[in-house]
Amino acid sequence: MKKLKIKKIISSLNEISHFNRYLILTIVFLFSYIFYLSIPSLYNYESLQKQLEIKLLEEFKLKITLSKNIKYIKLPSPYFEIFDSTLHLETKDKVDEFGQIKKLKIYISIGNLYKQEKLKINKILFQESIFNLNNSSWKFLSDYLQNKASKKKILIKKSKIFLKQNNDHGALAIFTIDNLDAFFNDKTNHNKLNIYGKGFNTSFDLKWTSDLNNLGKSKFLLKFKEINLIVKSNLQKDILKENIQYTGNQTINFIGSRIKTNVKFDNKLLIFSSQDSKINDSKISTHGKINFHPFFFNINFVVDKMNLSRIFDKKFLVNDLINSDIYFHKNFNGNLTIDINNLSKNKIFDQAKFIINFNNGKMKFDNTKLISERFGFLTLYDSQLTKLNEDNLLRTKAVLDITNEKKFYQRFQVPKNLRKPLNKIIFEIDKNLNTNDLKIYKFEIYPKTKNYPFEDIELFLKNYNLSDHVKINSFFDLKKFFNEIFNEINKV
Repeated sequence: MKKLKIKKIISSLNEISHFNRYLILTIVFLFSYIFYLSIPSLYNYESLQKQLEIKLLEEFKLKITLSKNIKYIKLPSPYFEIFDSTLHLETKDKVDEFGQIKKLKIYISIGNLYKQEKLKINKILFQESIFNLNNSSWKFLSDYLQNKASKKKILIKKSKIFLKQNNDHGALAIFTIDNLDAFFNDKTNHNKLNIYGKGFNTSFDLKWTSDLNNLGKSKFLLKFKEINLIVKSNLQKDILKENIQYTGNQTINFIGSRIKTNVKFDNKLLIFSSQDSKINDSKISTHGKINFHPFFFNINFVVDKMNLSRIFDKKFLVNDLINSDIYFHKNFNGNLTIDINNLSKNKIFDQAKFIINFNNGKMKFDNTKLISERFGFLTLYDSQLTKLNEDNLLRTKAVLDITNEKKFYQRFQVPKNLRKPLNKIIFEIDKNLNTNDLKIYKFEIYPKTKNYPFEDIELFLKNYNLSDHVKINSFFDLKKFFNEIFNEINKV
């Protein structure tokens, strides 16, 4: 019995002894590892600064002037954190500043830490930085993506891109970068660039691939989720004298439809055109130009057939532009024209031409026309899109030119005893693009009758608009309105 107890005690002591050995070994290993990771803190930082600049140029082809403000972080993964550095571009004539690097992290391999000269870089991360994208830097980026880059990743976070004509002028536009990574995939022989950020007040996701198996060939996928737009492109790079030009094809997806276009662009201008595309079952053609310096676009759509209400439908691009903040951006300028040859399911108009102008944060619909083949056409003037209680309100003057008086009265079923000689009606209206409600604040007919009741019409419109149960959001509502107001005009 005693022998048994002694054996148990000895066995327990041995187990404790083994545990202690493992514990001591683990502690020794941990402290040794931490000490090993601490070796770079003993480096000569003056020579380290120059070594890192050389390695960044050799391995990443980036000319970066590092500051002396270098800090070493060993956990969880060892890296050098360097503040206030500068990224440069070397040209034939001078050295341009490409980026102001507020914070640069250079991640290093844990191998060979004991020798400063054998230091290896795994990846680099730019944070809180500003990059100037102009003619020189665009050429640099284009060449960079078309040639074999480093297999080691370049990362950018929480930074900004200033789009400039040159460094002597202010920014034409500012893009924020939430996340960017660029690297070379040696298995596929492709350069990869992935960016998630924000431009013109709307988020975007860009994936760019440059195929080094076919020199000059690249493709990209661009998504604007907030405005329901996806752009896919296949491009071929050509060098014409000193100018770099891209040609290829592009597919634009929005509102469940697909538009295929041919594109050609350089660092100044994008030109595109399309003939064989559809929106649902309707054929559509498009052509346009986008100037980059300064940013301005002219885009034209021609649609064979469309329901008028779909222009401002929540799934249509125009509605997405209106409800996003993109058109508020002062540098988002241009013209968007939509010609509709056949307005389906419309009891008043047969054709339409929407002219939408974006200028310094304002959206206008001036010179937009709605055409009736029976009685005339409606033109918008002095239009302005505003917000009221989260609703988008189009305030505009509208002129209805009547080419056939008889058919106008027949269309709205105005009794013969209420009809007046008529060739024009001028309205001032508010159109709620979210609820489709319409309010009319001015109504003048031409030629005017001798006793045209100005004050009575104004009072009638005021009471009409204030009424809770009266709304104009359909053809039948508008027909009722015309009958009531012509009745008011004939009271005198």
